[in-house]
Amino acid sequence: MTEAIGMPTTEYLSPKVLARPEHQLSRGSLSSEALKVLYRLHRSGYAAYLVGGSVRDLLLGHRPKDFDVATNARPQEIRRLFRNSRVIGRRFRLVHVFFRAGIVEVATFRASPEPPESPNDWEEAAAEEAEENTTTDRPQPATEDVVFGTPAEDARRRDFTVNALFYNIADFSIIDHVGGIKDLERGLIRTIGDPDQRFIEDPVRMMRALEYSVRLGFEIDSRTSEAIIAQRDMIAEASAPRLTYELLESLRSGHAAGIHEAWRRSGVFTRAFPDIPIDTDESMRVLEMVDREINSGRELSDPGLIGSYFLGRFLAIAEEETSDTGRVDNPQVLGRLRESLEPASTSMHLSNQTLHLLHQGLFALTKMRRPPERGRQVLKLARQEYFNVAWELFGFAVALGYISPEAFQGWKRALRKVGSKDRSRVPRRSATERPRPRRRPRKRR
Repeated sequence: MTEAIGMPTTEYLSPKVLARPEHQLSRGSLSSEALKVLYRLHRSGYAAYLVGGSVRDLLLGHRPKDFDVATNARPQEIRRLFRNSRVIGRRFRLVHVFFRAGIVEVATFRASPEPPESPNDWEEAAAEEAEENTTTDRPQPATEDVVFGTPAEDARRRDFTVNALFYNIADFSIIDHVGGIKDLERGLIRTIGDPDQRFIEDPVRMMRALEYSVRLGFEIDSRTSEAIIAQRDMIAEASAPRLTYELLESLRSGHAAGIHEAWRRSGVFTRAFPDIPIDTDESMRVLEMVDREINSGRELSDPGLIGSYFLGRFLAIAEEETSDTGRVDNPQVLGRLRESLEPASTSMHLSNQTLHLLHQGLFALTKMRRPPERGRQVLKLARQEYFNVAWELFGFAVALGYISPEAFQGWKRALRKVGSKDRSRVPRRSATERPRPRRRPRKRR
């Protein structure tokens, strides 16, 4: 098994274990939902570990965005323990345990490395997630890809050493099978096993290595860095939905400018997203503004985030299609906008809804370049479903100098007059974010 991922069989013969007094990770730092899952598995006689990035972040003193659990219980055994759960996945059967505050993902220890994904894998996963407001299981087809394994095998098939640490709820120890504790202390991103082979298995790992380096302030070890340069052409073979997911995750991270610059310098970005322009000073300024908004606690929609890449290009088109009298040739602008966005939207596999909000949100800026003259105009536009996207892009356009501050203040005053909220600071759910799952009512006995 270890040879399949390019790992010497003599490496990591025994795990390093940090007893509770030897580390600062506390149960109080875990979400109550994660603790419920861990304790129920443990009390039912199964191994129960907090795993992955959540352990890494907690050891660094950061708050994880989610908590993942690994266990020796099989998916259907996990399902029987948690009636508020659902088995998902075709090749990799996981269990999502649903709570009001979110989802805890539970996986069975695996021995097999993750094979390269087909383009349909992430589309199928997205379709499954869209149905996760119910706890009804669908029959899962048999699969031969996954071999269940031991905790050590599960750790060694993961991507980077700092992501392969386990927190054991049985005795509150940290278990390290791959040298992750040492790399965490040194601030080093290193693949588990041969980096060339790991990137061939999953090219998206190259993007993640660079992202972790920026987000955590870590260095990338020399062999891993050399392998990124050697294997970067492979990123074009990754599935489009998965690349788009990584792109949006970076934009929501609060470190988008640094991550994009690292991707660009390595040559990964242009190979993954050849139709998205980020090679200008303006592009970096927009990403810095996105980071400021995210770090201030504001949520930005997916269409608004993607539209930020094309803001300057679109406003230049709008200016070219505006007559001397200030009249905009709407059909011509819409046509050129579609032509401008089509290559990127096709390669990114954007949903029809996201694409619609992106088109209309950008196009609405042609109506917002000057202070509004009539309240009816403001009210009509503010009621459109794409107005939140337009308002996000409007703020970026003002900051970049494409639209005057007077226009911005004029629209703010007009929105107050017609009774609309000041949308510049209102947190909103992403336009493509699915609603929180509903709880299934208990049956009466």
